[in-house]
Amino acid sequence: MNVTRFEKRRRFFGMPVPALARLSGVPADTVERILVDPTGVPFEHVSAVGRVLGLDLFNSRRVPAKKLLKQRALVKARYVAKVVQGTQGLEAAAVDPVGYKRLVRVAAGVLLAGDRGKLWDED
Repeated sequence: MNVTRFEKRRRFFGMPVPALARLSGVPADTVERILVDPTGVPFEHVSAVGRVLGLDLFNSRRVPAKKLLKQRALVKARYVAKVVQGTQGLEAAAVDPVGYKRLVRVAAGVLLAGDRGKLWDED
């Protein structure tokens, strides 16, 4: 079986199909078809899945894997930091801006060092 570029990237990133569907806005069954054989699938769906995987189909470019992983880790880390900051705010001990940046940096590092699947969990 010929593995598509889409499927190779998805596996490399450790991204579950439901996460790819959620992030691209494309139904999961269509994502499955794209991963096997993108021919016959509307281009806008293929393009949306490609964008999430860092593949620019219009310009035949690809975002380096490390850059894409770092971007996702920062998005996830900011989410975690905001949750922590909100919890701390309820306890009248909110995190200051320097502490917030440090929290984001540490959380992103932990996410990048660990199981890649956690990068794609729902926020």
